[in-house]
Amino acid sequence: MTTTVHRAGHAVLVALLTAVAALLLAVVVVPLALGWVPLTVLSGSMEPTVPTGSQVVVAPLEGEDDAAGLSTGDVVTFMPRPDDPTLVTHRIVGVAVDGEGRRSFTTRGDANAVPDAEPVTATQLRGLVKYHVPWAGYAATLLDAEQKRGGIVLVAAALFGYALWQLVGAVRDRRPDDSADEGADATADEGTGELARPDGEPSSPAEARTEALPLVPATASGR
Repeated sequence: MTTTVHRAGHAVLVALLTAVAALLLAVVVVPLALGWVPLTVLSGSMEPTVPTGSQVVVAPLEGEDDAAGLSTGDVVTFMPRPDDPTLVTHRIVGVAVDGEGRRSFTTRGDANAVPDAEPVTATQLRGLVKYHVPWAGYAATLLDAEQKRGGIVLVAAALFGYALWQLVGAVRDRRPDDSADEGADATADEGTGELARPDGEPSSPAEARTEALPLVPATASGR
């Protein structure tokens, strides 16, 4: 019973540490490493693809050159109006190019029946959504940048401590077996040397001896 409880607790601990590490990797480490920006979705216009409270991670877009790489189906974050700091994350459903080569985009939320009223120009674009983590935005809004960095250190320390605990446990489990093997060898070596054999029975030049080896467990909103 004790062993079963221990194994269950071990499995829960591993699952929890893995989940937290994966979350921090997705919403903090990867964006920092690649220069991407995490934003929280505040409304449901992109459901069910992007649930409310998700964290979207966007690669910054600037100017016509970046806009030229966009196509229908891409999910982008943009400013709907120059004087409105609120960001909107919607899907591109149409692309138009004027006579001077400038692009504009028709966008629509996946949950909306009709496209957005105004096309989006290259100057309004802020980012291309690379991926999203469902509901992670709820946790992200509770933490500032310093707390997120502290979380990374804490999880890293927990993973290191867990690995060290596993190593110590493996060494501790191995020691009794090693001591028993050494005691058995010492007993065999004591005495007068070679064991006496009945007359006429030859001494085997290569007797095989087997012994058991110890097993060691190796913020954006849709509208």
